[in-house]
This record gives sequence, C-alpha cells and structure tokens, in this order.
Amino acid sequence: MDFKSIDKRQWITIFICVVGTFILSIIRFDAGGTTSALGDINAYASLEDAGIFASVMALGAPWGILASVLGIVLGAIVMGSKYFIIGDLLIKSLMGLFIAAFAAKCDNWKRSFVVAGMAEAIMIVLFFVYDLLIIREFKLVGTTLLMQFIQGVICTVLGAAVLRYMPVMQPDRMLEIRRPVD
Repeated sequence: MDFKSIDKRQWITIFICVVGTFILSIIRFDAGGTTSALGDINAYASLEDAGIFASVMALGAPWGILASVLGIVLGAIVMGSKYFIIGDLLIKSLMGLFIAAFAAKCDNWKRSFVVAGMAEAIMIVLFFVYDLLIIREFKLVGTTLLMQFIQGVICTVLGAAVLRYMPVMQPDRMLEIRRPVD
C-alpha cells in the first residue's frame, strides 16, 4: 500500500466509498433491542454489503476492501453496535477479499449470483459462529441469524446487479485466482 501513488481522483473515490458504505450501514431494519448478559444488543439488517461490492468494483483490492470496511465499522460505532465491530472487521474483510478474487469472472447473471450468494453465505455463516462465541444466548443468536439471512438475500440480489453491471474500474488491482493445470 503506497499512499504516494494514490492520485486525487482515487482519494475522492475512496472517500465516496467510505461515506456511501457508512450511509448504507446506518440505514437499518432493526429487530429491536434485546437485553442480554452483555447489555442491549440490536439485531438488524442493512444494505452495507452492497457497499462492499461497489467499493471493490470501483477500487479493487486493497482500497475497496479497506474503504468499505471502514464505512461499516464507523456505522457500527455511530449506531452503538460495539459487539459487532471486531466481527465486521474480520468478516466483511473476508467478504471483500472473496469479491475481489471473483468479481472479474462475473460475465453473466449466473456467475454474478453465485459470487454474490457465496459472499453473503460467508457473512451469514461466520457471523453465526461469531454471535455464538460472543453473545452466547440462543434466542438472540437466532434473531441475529434471521436478520443476517434477510440482509444476505437482499444484498445477494443487489450484489449480483453490481457485479453484472458495474465495470471493474481497476482491473490490475483485482486478485488473481489461479487453478492448477491438469
């Protein structure tokens, strides 16, 4: 990551991606606060994952991943979701890496939906494990799982549209997945 090689236009794009993902992360469908041993925890669904897709398509790796995750973490801080910040850092970064690795291969709707669906599956499965480890209350984990599933379905559709219609702006900054030659 060389900060000196970033031009003014790219800094503006990074800023737009951070702010856009932040806005998508604070627009939430909230299932209501639930009191647990940790205090009040809000289970919610948002459109923040669509910001990951768009940021990675606009900036590639690592800047698209960093910009979107920063926006999501800022949204978690502002909205008081302190227990999800570490999960957001880890899980949303993995989603961004996955998208950066496979976005350039999305040349039809089927591949776009497969990549978007798998990225959202990463989010659902890993947040389920994270919630079990952190929250440890099955009723609340079930509520958060339901909200993450709703978010995953909606963001799969939005992510597939982004992958299908938004061109890769920085093709040289996308990750290259190589398969062994038989």
